[in-house]
Amino acid sequence: MSEQAPAGWYPQGQGNERYWDGTNWTDQVRAADAPSTPKQPGALSKLGGAVRNAVVEKKEAKAEHARQQAEYERAAGALVTSGVFGSSTIEIYENGYVRVAAWAEGASMAGIKAIDKKTPFEKLRSIKFTQAEVQPPASTSALENTVGPAVAKLMKGGKGIMKASAPGMAMAGIAQLSSNAARKTFLTIATDRHIHTLSNQTSNSVGLKISHKAHDEVGRTLETAGNAALGVSVVGPQGFAAPPGALAPPPPSQPTAAPSLSDRLRELADLHKEGILSDEEFAGAKAKLLSGL
Repeated sequence: MSEQAPAGWYPQGQGNERYWDGTNWTDQVRAADAPSTPKQPGALSKLGGAVRNAVVEKKEAKAEHARQQAEYERAAGALVTSGVFGSSTIEIYENGYVRVAAWAEGASMAGIKAIDKKTPFEKLRSIKFTQAEVQPPASTSALENTVGPAVAKLMKGGKGIMKASAPGMAMAGIAQLSSNAARKTFLTIATDRHIHTLSNQTSNSVGLKISHKAHDEVGRTLETAGNAALGVSVVGPQGFAAPPGALAPPPPSQPTAAPSLSDRLRELADLHKEGILSDEEFAGAKAKLLSGL
């Protein structure tokens, strides 16, 4: 073999080939019809292939989601109404579909959760607006007499005021906190995917829950529109069925029972947890309640 021949496999006779390295014959021998050994991909090549596959899968998943959303949008029909309830946005569609953009449990809320292209369409099963329960006047609660000195201490300043969980809470007092809780209402939306339990509350700049009375009318309107889309009649207090879409008259107010001992103990525990009551004040108030048994 000429020394100018390039490296490669060359016939040796008897159906075999020997490898010429460009200078000398080597000991590598193979059958003349043996396939060439494929080159194994390196680590970088494998990584590049994995990245390309991930990109392709992501594009396919996005296209599939868009296709499904388009199908649901056609099935949902026209938008009937939408509104903001608490920190959530709700849309009701004529064929009994709903879209709900709500903050996840434990999420850090900042403003209103808006509906976007990713918000799924859900088949509506039921929708119910629940009004806040009527609370007894603050002056009739034994809890006021128990924690009154503590609140007065907070309002006058001193060590107790440093225990408040946010500026201004001490000045709000027990009446303000209980009044805000009394205004809390709920909108429960059951679908084929989830049960959304929403409230008319949002968090303010210091993390305290604020009830929005104006959102109650939104909740009632959404309930009415949802029931109309489902073809559900609203039964009034006299037993007659109102036509779908009609707003049912509010039920007659019922007297509310006085809070139980366990309710009062829970209120004390909440005040202690928020820092309004010190350890000593909490222990004293709790003992006073229990002494009345």
